[in-house]
Amino acid sequence: MKPASIDERTLTPLFDIGAVWAILWARRVMVLAIAGAAVLLALSYLAVTKPSYTATASILIDPRDTRATNFNNVLPGIGSDSAAIASQVFVIQSPDLLGAVFKSQKLDSDPEFAGGGLASRLFGAGASAPQDAAFKRFQSKVSVEREGLTYVINVSFTSSSPEKAARIANAIVDQYRAGLVGERESANSDVNTLLTDRISGLQQDVSDAERAVEDFKTKHNIVNSTDGGTLQSQLDQLTTQLIAAQGDADQAKDRYNQALAAGSSPAGLAKLADILTSTSAIKLRDDYNQRATELASLQTMYGPRHPTIGRLQSELERLKRLMSAEADRIRQQLKASYDLAVQNVGKLQDKLEALRQQSTNSNIAQVQLRQLESKAQAARAVLDDYLKRAQETSQMQGVQTSEARKIGVASPPVQPTWPKPVLLLLVSAVLGLLAGCGLALALGPVPQPQEDPQAPKAAVPEPVVDRKDSAPVSPRPLPMPANFGEYRLPGVAGGTAYSNIKAIRKQLFQTGNETLSLAVLKIMRQMVLHLNDHGKPFVILVSSIHSSFEARIAGAMLGIGMQRADQNVLMVEIGDRLSSATTGGAGLFIDGATGLQTVVCSSVAEKSPGVADRNSFRGILAEAGSAFDFVVVIAPSLNENGWNPELFAKADLALLALSPSEQPSEAARLLAQKFGAGQIGRSATLVVAAESARPATAIDSPRAAGEQRRSATVRG
Repeated sequence: MKPASIDERTLTPLFDIGAVWAILWARRVMVLAIAGAAVLLALSYLAVTKPSYTATASILIDPRDTRATNFNNVLPGIGSDSAAIASQVFVIQSPDLLGAVFKSQKLDSDPEFAGGGLASRLFGAGASAPQDAAFKRFQSKVSVEREGLTYVINVSFTSSSPEKAARIANAIVDQYRAGLVGERESANSDVNTLLTDRISGLQQDVSDAERAVEDFKTKHNIVNSTDGGTLQSQLDQLTTQLIAAQGDADQAKDRYNQALAAGSSPAGLAKLADILTSTSAIKLRDDYNQRATELASLQTMYGPRHPTIGRLQSELERLKRLMSAEADRIRQQLKASYDLAVQNVGKLQDKLEALRQQSTNSNIAQVQLRQLESKAQAARAVLDDYLKRAQETSQMQGVQTSEARKIGVASPPVQPTWPKPVLLLLVSAVLGLLAGCGLALALGPVPQPQEDPQAPKAAVPEPVVDRKDSAPVSPRPLPMPANFGEYRLPGVAGGTAYSNIKAIRKQLFQTGNETLSLAVLKIMRQMVLHLNDHGKPFVILVSSIHSSFEARIAGAMLGIGMQRADQNVLMVEIGDRLSSATTGGAGLFIDGATGLQTVVCSSVAEKSPGVADRNSFRGILAEAGSAFDFVVVIAPSLNENGWNPELFAKADLALLALSPSEQPSEAARLLAQKFGAGQIGRSATLVVAAESARPATAIDSPRAAGEQRRSATVRG
């Protein structure tokens, strides 16, 4: 797409000063007449207008509360916040305060305010209208303003007499200050009356509360409110005894359960002997062990039918019965100990419950007594506060001070406030000039008299230009392609194109390099800024001026960089020398150097323009539309013969890769010769800088390139 070019020299100026000045100069008489009329009107106004004088008195609202005593004021001060000070401005402007000044100064009979105006003389008024109209005219003359964010308030009054203006301004300030003091005195008087009325009732409440406390003590036989310490100590002792008894009962229960679990066997009798020390159990166990040992020895010697063996067995049976009886006796003794411990716990619990009930009743009585005492104490405290406050308010009468101080007394002004002749004449002259200029511009240029079409026109001689002496017209300079800067190869100095491309891919895809290098990212960002938005794919044509080495390097760098940015890229190599024999057959394959999907096509244009062969450049673009985001076309150099113009027409951007010795002006000249100067805006240049001069190697030949691809490609 060809970008639009605008020649700023062909645009008309937004504001033509020369044309405006020509209109104003042509209608200068009208402009001056309107300005003179405005000045005459100002002079007439000055002649008929009476001068007015404004006097200002200043007061300071002191936020500090001046106290003659330590007593708290009934009505506190105005306050120091901005809203409180601003509220006093409206208080001074209130109708009540201004009405008091209006009556005290007897302004209702003053001709300046009581005299009716033109409207009242023409239309008349009711009986009460003159009084209200006079007060409204007086109120309109008052101005109250706060001096910035300070505590100073300026009270101004405007009148035709300077003495009257100063007198009324001072009267308004005095009335305001007297009102503040009167409010405090009135508040003290009202509060003192209310306190006196409530004191008698509070005294009766205190008397009733104290009498209730004494009656309750008499009824419940409470001599001292701290009684009950003995009862609490008894509770503590019984609780300790109950805990110890409960522990003994638990221990007896555990021993009894162990005795039940031991059984009546000789082994069980040994456990019972451990639970409860018994000499009989120990002696029976020892006899049993001795007879059992003797029986075992004699059975080995005499056999089971020997009379001695029978006698020993009879003795063992008798010992077992004795051991069983001893075990029952031990269990009975443990059971009796356990029952006795349980009975002791029950008795202690009954005693503790009785003491707790007695303590609860005593506590309830104490709580009720404390409530009555608290009520009586609260009544006494309130009565004391009322008595103290009543004494304070009664002593504060006549010692109240005003927080508003007059810091500026209004004096009769010398100069009138209005009108100001110099200012009025200057403003009227400026407004008259502006009005005249605006009317002149609205009317437009003065119409010129039309010429008679039948009158002969004077021939205008054409200027004679001496071709020999005239300077040669210099041709317009060609536009330059966009400059993408310089890309320095990361490969080995003097390496082949294949090795350099492998080095570029290794640099962009090496481990730990999760993002593109800064140089490649900058070039890709410039490329994207020069593309117009449309459906995929975007076609990037990469060519050069003389050698194809820089074009192959630049195209591979862009393709690998876009693949690193998760874009689907197709590399298209254009050239008659790269036949299908060098690639092992026509079709899509993975290039061994770039690792990108690559296809090779011929640069010869199709014989039939309307038919696109799938192996031609047009057919490749048609098939790549739905599968690839970018198509990077590596075209032959511009100096080669048979360069197909269709490649440039299909491309969104043509990138010319230059060596450090080549100039962008040479690329611009070749583009202008082949495609016209208007197409240079769709191109850009990129300098591919190598570490040293590149030697001519076999890898740059078509056959070597084909051999290298066949060794490192994967067929698509």
